[in-house]
Amino acid sequence: MPGNTPQHGAMLIQGFTKDLIEQGYTERQVFHGSGVSPRIMVEEKPSLPFEQIASFFEHAAELTGNDLVGFERGTERTVRRAGLICYVGTSSPNLMDALKNVARFQRVYSDAVDFDTSELQTKGLVNWQFRVETRVQRRQYVEFSASGMLTVLRLATGRHIVPEYVHFSHARNTNIDVMQDFFGCPVAFAKPQNQVKFRMADLELSLPAADDDLHAVLKDYCEDVLGRKSRNVPPIIIDVEKAIVDRLASGEATQEEVGRALGMSARTLARRLSEEGTTFFKTVEELRHTLAVNYLKDSDLVLAEIAYLLGYSGMSSFNDAFKRWTGHTPGQFRKRKHHDH
Repeated sequence: MPGNTPQHGAMLIQGFTKDLIEQGYTERQVFHGSGVSPRIMVEEKPSLPFEQIASFFEHAAELTGNDLVGFERGTERTVRRAGLICYVGTSSPNLMDALKNVARFQRVYSDAVDFDTSELQTKGLVNWQFRVETRVQRRQYVEFSASGMLTVLRLATGRHIVPEYVHFSHARNTNIDVMQDFFGCPVAFAKPQNQVKFRMADLELSLPAADDDLHAVLKDYCEDVLGRKSRNVPPIIIDVEKAIVDRLASGEATQEEVGRALGMSARTLARRLSEEGTTFFKTVEELRHTLAVNYLKDSDLVLAEIAYLLGYSGMSSFNDAFKRWTGHTPGQFRKRKHHDH
């Protein structure tokens, strides 16, 4: 995706690195293979492509052998460490306004995240995703963002807020009970999107740190920053992938349907993808491959259910495709992964 690398605030990498070194890991262990340079430690206001930040979190999970490392860092988050975007939220009059302001000004902190509160007022829903290709592993960071959001909201309100449910789009089959204990509600994985459903009564909670004057100053500053930042348009591949994922299980992930969803003809979609060096078929194949591996590694979904989620008409076609990608059947691949662990 030439010319488009969504940036994300990286101050949290500095604190993460210091903690890992204090735990006894060397600087080389922390950074080698992480996708992030040690130079990050001396930058005053660090920002990195989100892909690198997500890679660092995944590397930290492998390094520590802790598949909850992202989630746990979120539970330790403080308002101060969350930065300006959090102060804009916590100076808001109530929880609903705080979440809406975070959505409005998120791009001050990051070009990579889509934080959607369009159904907050009517249904209590917050959805979020990251503008990176599906191949980019981000499980640890997504879990960090969810636990971190709830931690900050609990601190900001002084109340133990418990959502109605929390959904993640990635798969997971370990330590789900730990996460449910923290969130205090059902937590489900391999869902269509990352989503938290808040109780409407909680959204009306006033914030003890609400400050009309400070809030006005911070909002003006954020508006100014947004005005100066160049507009970041999500790459066509990201839009296409999202449209495909939404339609895989229903069998409607065709070039015509996806093109229609994106407001263009199938022919125009083919041309746009060609300009990015790919095709619709290749995009679908790579997406299915990535999702299949994630489902097999990180969930207990039965093979037939995975085949259905990926839009295959039956197990034989899923088996054939997976063997073409990896040289193994889905069952063989899952057994090998479980044996490795």
